[in-house]
Amino acid sequence: MKRPLILAHRGFSEQYPENSPLAFQMTVDRTEADGFESDVHMTRDGVPVIIHDDTVDRTTNGTGFVRDHTYQELLELDIGVWKSPAFAGQHIWTLDQLLDFCRETDRLLNLELKNDFFFYEGLEQRVIDAVTSRQMQEQVFVSSFNHLSMQRFKTLCPEIRTGLLYDKPLLHMDRYLDGSNADCIHPRYRLLQNLPELTDLFHERGMEIHTWTVNEEADMRDMIARGADGIITNRPDRLCRVAEGLCC
Repeated sequence: MKRPLILAHRGFSEQYPENSPLAFQMTVDRTEADGFESDVHMTRDGVPVIIHDDTVDRTTNGTGFVRDHTYQELLELDIGVWKSPAFAGQHIWTLDQLLDFCRETDRLLNLELKNDFFFYEGLEQRVIDAVTSRQMQEQVFVSSFNHLSMQRFKTLCPEIRTGLLYDKPLLHMDRYLDGSNADCIHPRYRLLQNLPELTDLFHERGMEIHTWTVNEEADMRDMIARGADGIITNRPDRLCRVAEGLCC
């Protein structure tokens, strides 16, 4: 069986604070993962930052929407202490910092543009500029639940791969894909289990399949057997072990 890309979901998020510098570093230090899946929002002053939620309430000691804070205000928040007092002192990264880390450690980055609740004006171009200025077009691919954003992104920059995130069945999926210029599809893994014909459909269209968020060993084995091209997991150490045992 083919070994899929192994992408640590928000870094090594099972054991460390998600999207923190420590979670990314520990992925590199403790696993053989190929890279990361992470998330980008934009601050009030237009800085792309690495955080999952639309608000800072869950994963910081602050409150409010990301877009209502300046970058300097976000930098003052602690993004580690919510996980455990042992992780106090972790601070939010910018997109630039994460890209530099991926380049230094030779890791791939699947970047989710979090613009399906708020439509961040200009986010696509800011991401493109950050990636292309570092000549990382082959090292980064993007995805979003906002498929209009992915259509726009691919039109603006054909060199960077795009992916369509989705988590519920769609009617006439083959027709839906006719209108898309995306390179990849990013379904929740249970969609592939409940609708196994999707795997053939996507691959016949020449699309890579990157599925999420696969944490149990049985599901990891199942996704590998089904031919997923990439698997996103909170447990990259476990997935690396499973893949090593199954794949040549």
